[in-house]
Amino acid sequence: MQKYYVLLFVFISLNSLGQERRFELWNKTQFSVEPWENISIDVSEKLHYSTQNSELSLKYGDIFIGHDILNWLEYGAGFRVSYVKLEEGGWLQENRPMLFVNLDKDFDKIEFDFYNRFEYRSYKNLKNYFRYRQSLRMKLPALTSWGMQFYLQEESFIKLNGYGTHLARFYSGLTAYEKEHFELKIYYALQKQEVQSNWLTSDIVGLNLSFEI
Repeated sequence: MQKYYVLLFVFISLNSLGQERRFELWNKTQFSVEPWENISIDVSEKLHYSTQNSELSLKYGDIFIGHDILNWLEYGAGFRVSYVKLEEGGWLQENRPMLFVNLDKDFDKIEFDFYNRFEYRSYKNLKNYFRYRQSLRMKLPALTSWGMQFYLQEESFIKLNGYGTHLARFYSGLTAYEKEHFELKIYYALQKQEVQSNWLTSDIVGLNLSFEI
């Protein structure tokens, strides 16, 4: 078990080196309800704050409806409305219908989650396109009965119009507290994003609050 915590430390230390980059603070609040057996509805809001500009850089709200057909397989659909702050001022609105399939499996008390999502990104004044998002998360065994569970995660976004991968993130996080109706997560993420043939790097510190009604 100790080697996994060493891996987390090395991951964070390596990411602290390198060229100058952006720094952002993320906050997500999610509410979940299960109106019927094996059917869940998740509603969430997320805010991105840029320390470089001292202002919000992105905000969105979304809703997902999922169906657990097996104890290791879930599928469903969602819709998101997001706003990105433009450099010249104002906000760029995006509407995003989504379909997803998630799989999870435990191996020797270590949890693995594999997320798959297909998106259609729709804009008023920009070209629309389809995108595929995949993510793999590894959660280590909890240290206490009320949380303290470390995890590592990677995710990448692939444009399906021939441009390929344009966004990737690598997370090291901690489920600091988890009970029946509440969960608190904190994390660090290294983000690589392609903008006009250049890859921009960002450091992200995030906080997720989840409530189950």
